[in-house]
Amino acid sequence: MHRNHTRTTRRIAHLALCAAVAATTVTAGVAAAEPTPGRARAQCPRWTALLAPGSYETTSTTVQAMPGILTQLGQSLSARYGSDIEVRTLAAPTSGAGSVSGVELTAVASGLCSDTQVVLAGYGQGADVTGDLAASIGNGKGPIPASRVVAVALVTDPRRDPTTAQLGTPVSGQGVTGPRAQTFGELTERVRTLCLDGDSYCSTTAESSPVLAAVSRAFATATSATSTSTPAQTATASPTTTAKAPTTTTAPTTTTGTASTGQLSASQVLAQVVTVLNGLASFTANVPAIINDLAQLPGLIAASDVVGLHRVSGDLNNQFNPLITMADGLDLRLVARALKLAAPLDTTGAALIAAEIVGVLAGLDISRIATDIGQAQEIAWTAAESLDKGDPVAAFLAITGLAPIAADLLSATATAFTGTGFPTLTQTYNTATTTGAGTTTGTGVPAPQNGDTAVFDATGYDTAAPALTDWIAGAIDRTK
Repeated sequence: MHRNHTRTTRRIAHLALCAAVAATTVTAGVAAAEPTPGRARAQCPRWTALLAPGSYETTSTTVQAMPGILTQLGQSLSARYGSDIEVRTLAAPTSGAGSVSGVELTAVASGLCSDTQVVLAGYGQGADVTGDLAASIGNGKGPIPASRVVAVALVTDPRRDPTTAQLGTPVSGQGVTGPRAQTFGELTERVRTLCLDGDSYCSTTAESSPVLAAVSRAFATATSATSTSTPAQTATASPTTTAKAPTTTTAPTTTTGTASTGQLSASQVLAQVVTVLNGLASFTANVPAIINDLAQLPGLIAASDVVGLHRVSGDLNNQFNPLITMADGLDLRLVARALKLAAPLDTTGAALIAAEIVGVLAGLDISRIATDIGQAQEIAWTAAESLDKGDPVAAFLAITGLAPIAADLLSATATAFTGTGFPTLTQTYNTATTTGAGTTTGTGVPAPQNGDTAVFDATGYDTAAPALTDWIAGAIDRTK
């Protein structure tokens, strides 16, 4: 998920969330297209692999030990089949859009030369649009005939149907946005899904992930409620929380029926909800320690306590890390609205509490907090090293530079960490998600299971790349 999380500022319509989501959750049918001659026969590869990554699949990170699963797939296919295959990775045309859109993927498939046989593979939001395209093709409504499709691989598909054949160890549940309305038709036997245990994006159940399941049901209800009417749309900007280098762009256009809007799709919204839920428990557990350390800062600076400042700055860095990681590139206000919409359908009470917490966090300048903590830790380290080298004067001079940074940090965090309101709210959430007691209703309710609060390690998909490659290679070899 999955981080699943997009890394950019988005524009969404300023509507009730149910209307905003409903305008983009229905998958449009794709009209059948005439075969496109494309390139000359001599230039047409025997096979073409269209790979649609999702968030983070094309973004290198310092913690990524190996290339993503689709990157490995593309490399393996190129090495195995050489010039007989063309591998095309369809990154989102707009930075941070999550994945190529369904309209764009369909256009690419439509433009392929008529002799090439096609492999389709998608990850996350890319699996969402790839699966939709495969369903259209399999039911005779796609841009190419089903006979030309060799294999379809859907990795962590938010619309996974539990009846679709799975690669690896089978998991329970279904995709977070629910199965597609139509089957894969003629392509059914050529489709495989890959979903790892614990990935709530593709294996949500009401028992394991009650809050997420409630959000999904709320979206489905919103879609149904607006299927016969489309409210007027007023485009406004919705701020995105950015913990690193913020950028501004326009959300990808999603075409649904006759309407074309700049809304996020349901899978993109739910990807953000999954990310927040996975990181929220870790952060809220740290709130008491954060409050304690922030309270110590002024006194430690006044006393020029280098050792204490070194300890506290390091602690704050670790304590805020779950929030900074969770919020990077997400629209927390959008997530808060999604959780609030789902609250009436959530019997645990955790969705409403989470909505309130995320709403408070959305009001923080997280980029500013991250910068202040980083600078404070660097200064404290410098002072500690000077002290270790027997130079207390240099240590003292270094500490003097910490005062304005600490003051700015206290100011940036004041709305959440001053008073008892937010700490009480986070404690209530922790209680509700572990023991089932202490919800906003004052009554004990069944606690959400790990699916709502556990952090899922998506790098497990990278290690599953060989199994995915072997299945696709086998399908290709059978067409020789």
